Amino acid sequence: MRLVLAFLSVLAGTVSAGAEPAPLTVPGEIIVPLKGVDQSALRGFAQNRITHITFHHEGFAGTDADLFRRASAARDRQTIDQRVRNIHAYHAGDAGLGMFAYHYAVDKAGNIAKGRPVSLKPSTRSTEIGSRKLADFDGHFAVMALGDFNHEALTPAGRLAYVRVMSEAQRAYRVPTAQIQPHKHHAATSCPGTHILKEAGALRDMVRHYSFQAELVARGCLNDTADGKWGPKSRRALRAFSKGNRGVMTSPEVTDAALFGMLNAPGARCR
Repeated sequence: MRLVLAFLSVLAGTVSAGAEPAPLTVPGEIIVPLKGVDQSALRGFAQNRITHITFHHEGFAGTDADLFRRASAARDRQTIDQRVRNIHAYHAGDAGLGMFAYHYAVDKAGNIAKGRPVSLKPSTRSTEIGSRKLADFDGHFAVMALGDFNHEALTPAGRLAYVRVMSEAQRAYRVPTAQIQPHKHHAATSCPGTHILKEAGALRDMVRHYSFQAELVARGCLNDTADGKWGPKSRRALRAFSKGNRGVMTSPEVTDAALFGMLNAPGARCR
């Protein structure tokens, strides 16, 4: 009888917890005051779970290389706070998106800024593939790289910040690695730009590797800093964790099943 009651209690907790996504905090994030949020435009944007992670870019120059040079020079003189506030003003006003459209933004220096709450789905002006209907991003967690990646590539610091944010979301919401995808996968758009699209698969792998490393560091298994690059030290740490915690994962492989097994055993550590 106790087991039945315990199961029902867990089930009830799961249902109630799914009313809306738990808030997310990324270590070192910058909170940007966003004024002039259009609450009426945000009606209907509530979401009750995160199933996907999408990555985006600012994309301000189109195919105009000269415009990119001029506009990016001006943007580079601004802090991430200023960049996010400026984009927010456009999204809340002319674009009719209510507020800054993404949950997080990262810049080329590796700074991370919080945007809209995860309880609200992202809103973009992109349309469904093969349709004029606006694409619906219900269940999506969205991170945007500041810049136009049709004309530039991610810096190492910007790439790591991008990966860090996606890893925090993957672990918080148990998002399968296959469902970490570029904006273009879900809508008729070139976002997140040609240079990021070229490394979309590598970014997915980096996110999962970072997720494992962050967990291994936190559990005393890896004396290193998470960087999304999987090497001998990470492999040894994962084997040590698996050996010391029988039953948490079926084998020390870098798979979603192994990662989620770790996440479901928050007290498991290396001894």
